[in-house]
Amino acid sequence: MYARIPVALAILLLFILAGATNSEAAPSAADRANEVTLAQSPSERARAVSAPVLFAPAPMSVPQGTTADQYLYATDGDGDPITFSKTFGPSYMTVTTIYPSHGYATGNVHLAPSFDDVGTATGGIAASDGSSTSTATLDITVTPNRAPILDQPSPMSGGAGQTIEQTLTASDPDRNLLSFSKVSGPAYMSVQTLEASPSGATGLVRLSPSASDIGSSTGTVGVSDGILMDQKSFSIAIRTNTAPQIESIDTLFVTPGSTVDRSVFASDADGDPITFSKVFGPAWMTVSTASPG
Repeated sequence: MYARIPVALAILLLFILAGATNSEAAPSAADRANEVTLAQSPSERARAVSAPVLFAPAPMSVPQGTTADQYLYATDGDGDPITFSKTFGPSYMTVTTIYPSHGYATGNVHLAPSFDDVGTATGGIAASDGSSTSTATLDITVTPNRAPILDQPSPMSGGAGQTIEQTLTASDPDRNLLSFSKVSGPAYMSVQTLEASPSGATGLVRLSPSASDIGSSTGTVGVSDGILMDQKSFSIAIRTNTAPQIESIDTLFVTPGSTVDRSVFASDADGDPITFSKVFGPAWMTVSTASPG
């Protein structure tokens, strides 16, 4: 004999059995992916999605036959070491890693175009943490190198045994570093570079003639950017150096405990500056130059 079950109770039992069956169903692919993600540590989950960030380099312009450099920068949210590399570009472009660090790195892009590389080009740069890579492009312009400009030196003159100097000035339209040199001239002439600033260079020409160098000659100096040079010539006149003449000094009388001053005068036929000095005398006597003239 079978017992009768009310219809409402039968329907309720069917719903309960269906829920149990569904709860035992195999997990979906999305469920399995979520389980894997949840099993990972927070740092592992961040590492899976973090790539280095490469800061875009600025366009570069460089005269032919010269070099130019630019720093590269990149960061990595995982703190991984970063290396820089060249992905494509002209043969005169190189990329190096300066400091890989951990999360913040610096590199360098170096350009060294030859005289045949005038024009525009594009280079590719990559920053990698070993698993992920970021890239950027670099616009390059190689311009014709222009010669530096040397300002005309003034004529130089002086007496034998003296030192005569003149400052040289020059500029470069490409803002290259400049150096001065002696191209030709007498043995007692020398040239040196004082400042090689891109905003304007200065040099010095020095004459140190002796008594055997009396007469006229020509000196030529040059300024160079390492490739091109500008030259200028100037006249040199060395004369016999005439000794200055000092006027006679009257006898000085001084009372102990007091002071006496007397002006001393001298002249020079060559118009050279004159300085006074004490040759000998008592310890309480001093000589000074008031005006070199």
